[in-house]
Amino acid sequence: MTIELVIFDNDGTLSDSEAINNAAVSDLLIELGLEKYTLEHCHEHLAGQAMSDLVKLIERENNVTLPVDFIDQFINLARSETERSLRPVPGAVEAVQELERHYKVCVGSNGERVNVMTAIKKIGLLDLFTEDHIFTKSQVARGKPEPDLFLYAAERMGVSPEKTIVIEDTTSGARAGVSAGMRVLGITAVSHNPASMTKNLESLGVERVFGEWSEIVDYIKKACG
Repeated sequence: MTIELVIFDNDGTLSDSEAINNAAVSDLLIELGLEKYTLEHCHEHLAGQAMSDLVKLIERENNVTLPVDFIDQFINLARSETERSLRPVPGAVEAVQELERHYKVCVGSNGERVNVMTAIKKIGLLDLFTEDHIFTKSQVARGKPEPDLFLYAAERMGVSPEKTIVIEDTTSGARAGVSAGMRVLGITAVSHNPASMTKNLESLGVERVFGEWSEIVDYIKKACG
């Protein structure tokens, strides 16, 4: 079926921000004495999760209660580093510009909305997407890996799920897209472990996994109508 809408994840897909986000989480947790949450551990086990879900997971795993302002601390720390050093994933800006000529486009992110907006602006895509084409988990009852966010984004964009393609770099995002009945492509351009992530994404039913944005653009234009 012909594709009419492309939904882009943000962290690790458009913005090379997974390292920034994971470092912020790691730093905050280690300061609290939870020393197992190294940057490596956060990359491997926490990437792509909504912060509200992440807090519940950490509290459950460690039988602790995190500070009530933990998410606010994360937002401030990650936003500061985003404004200072964030870069787009190589080829992402050009890919969005090209695909926007042929399809409707929007963002569907599990990130905190203020940080997502900051990131999209920082990489130079806010004028293209505009705020009403950026959807975040705060707008739905359940974030990824549940399908709510992608279904909400497609509804707001006026496109049915079967005519929508999702581009994701994490297993939680891939699960959400597949559960929403959408075609899902994976990208590992800035993945911490591309080979392992490719295997994990493929096991979830992702249609194809690519290492570069140019490959995704060519594939969508040739194989997706």
